[in-house]
Amino acid sequence: MPTFENLYLAVLTKNEDDADTSSTLNMTVNIGGQDILDKDYDPDMDEGEAELLGGGLLDTPIDTTGLTNSSIRVGIRDDDAWGPQHVLVFGQTQPGFVPGSTLALAMETDLVHWLSTDSSEGHLTMPVRLVSPGDSSTVIRRVLLLVDTIWLDDSDTGTDSPIELQVVAGGNIVLTQTIGDTPQPDLEPATTNWYELDASVPFTRGDVVANGGIRLRILGDDAWRPMRLFVFGLDTASGRPNAVVTLVSVPVWSQGWLSTDPSEGSASIDLPLTSV
Repeated sequence: MPTFENLYLAVLTKNEDDADTSSTLNMTVNIGGQDILDKDYDPDMDEGEAELLGGGLLDTPIDTTGLTNSSIRVGIRDDDAWGPQHVLVFGQTQPGFVPGSTLALAMETDLVHWLSTDSSEGHLTMPVRLVSPGDSSTVIRRVLLLVDTIWLDDSDTGTDSPIELQVVAGGNIVLTQTIGDTPQPDLEPATTNWYELDASVPFTRGDVVANGGIRLRILGDDAWRPMRLFVFGLDTASGRPNAVVTLVSVPVWSQGWLSTDPSEGSASIDLPLTSV
């Protein structure tokens, strides 16, 4: 297993009454009975919304050799219960912060249990089981787009315009999907969005790299500026994946604004592909 220089905790809260929380969240990584990471987060967890937490350099890089399905746990510090729907743990491996070094580590989907320090409302912690990062030949049936919209004091960085993600693999369009309104605050400043998109034709990362690409479009002139963006391929058509393949990793967005108004930005951007 690789050594990680940082870890992200991506979560989507259930779109249900009282699933939101003001409680502090916690993630631990335990190897051989020793907690090698114990990190608290203070997000604003609203119903039906996503958060992308962490991402900064770890004090000590984590050698993930010896991880088991109970090594990574997400917990809660207070009794304001939280209802998570999906959880993904991923990060950049050494030497870090370059395209191609981002790998998925663990994931849970369609969660039933809630978290709370009050045992009548939920569990204190839950394990996040390991997933394979896959490889260039792993068959992908769904795509997960995680994107943060940046906050700038002097600009309206969010957009009401829909966006579109298109994947070409082996010379064929295998996914084209427009993302409009969802229960999330879609593409608003200082927010994270979690979008799952179904591929019309299964594909592999190798086919995308060899003869294809991934393009992000905006379908209106209300300009939008991301902050960071990740695209993952999931190997199952529904439910929890066995493999999560990194397709695009942009931990620091430098591709500019998107808009159909050429004076404000580009109507489409070809996203940088990972190759490992």
